[in-house]
Amino acid sequence: MDTTIRARAKRRPQVPAAVAFFDVEGTLLAAPDLAGLAAPLGRLWHPPVLAALHGHVALGHLVVLIARACAADLAPMARDLAPDAVLCSRPGAPMTGQGKGYAARALLRERGVPAARCYAYADEAADLPLLAEVGHPVVVGDDPVLLRHARRGNWGRLPAPGAARSDAASGPGDPPTPG
Repeated sequence: MDTTIRARAKRRPQVPAAVAFFDVEGTLLAAPDLAGLAAPLGRLWHPPVLAALHGHVALGHLVVLIARACAADLAPMARDLAPDAVLCSRPGAPMTGQGKGYAARALLRERGVPAARCYAYADEAADLPLLAEVGHPVVVGDDPVLLRHARRGNWGRLPAPGAARSDAASGPGDPPTPG
């Protein structure tokens, strides 16, 4: 574990107030795949999602990156953001679809955090199991399947990478603001 991550984790209470899960590919980063990407990631960050991540950090929430990429591909991002945890694919165990939901549920159980107090940010229908595990799901972009769920469940919404800021609908799942 990176010393930055360890140092921040030591200052947290035993049971964090909330956990915020951030899908990486196409959500936190405006790139659908991390293969071949090199640091610095600068212009690839999706600003509204990055702002939400920083808002969760400011509130003392546990921040978790979740990606179908492997740990080596996520290393530059983990160094930049110092998340509290990274859930990613391993050989023979891809972190996709229902696997993201299972991984989120396991982490919440391990940390003793009620799902109702947690957040997840994701951009595609395959991420529905992750979004369904938390009390505050946030749809990033315009995936039609996720938007149907968002309308029915009053989920939060952020614009797709490159979309106009006015595309974001306000709602209870909007990124938290410190205060």
